[in-house]
Amino acid sequence: PVDAATYILENLDINNIKLYNEYNFGSYLLFRGIPVFIDSRADLYAPEFNPGVEIFNDYMDLSGLNIDDVEERLDKYGITHMLMFKTSKLRRYVEQNKEEYILLYEDSNFCLFQRNKIKESV
Repeated sequence: PVDAATYILENLDINNIKLYNEYNFGSYLLFRGIPVFIDSRADLYAPEFNPGVEIFNDYMDLSGLNIDDVEERLDKYGITHMLMFKTSKLRRYVEQNKEEYILLYEDSNFCLFQRNKIKESV
C-alpha cells in the first residue's frame, strides 16, 4: 500500500491515530514509520506476549467478520482509522454501516476509513 501509506503520512497525525490494518502489509507500514495494529510477526501478538489481550485472535475475528460485535472489538483498541484491501470482508461491513465511517482514501487495491464514533477501552 505504497500510495495509501504516503496519504497517511501526508494527511494524518500518526501519533494521534490508532490504525487497524491487515496482517499482510503491517510490516510495510512499520517500515514507513506508521504504527500498526498487527504485522507479520504474529508471535508478538499472541496472548503469551500480551497477557489479557488477544490481538491476533481479535484480528482474525475482525478480518473474517467472525463476530457480531465489530464496533466493540474496534473500540477495545481505540481504533480511529482502518486501512484494508478493497475486497476485504470488513470493507463490506463498513459499506453497510456508512454512517459510522468516512472514506478518506481509495485506490485500485486499498481503502482507508476514519471511524466517526470511538470509545477507548484499552
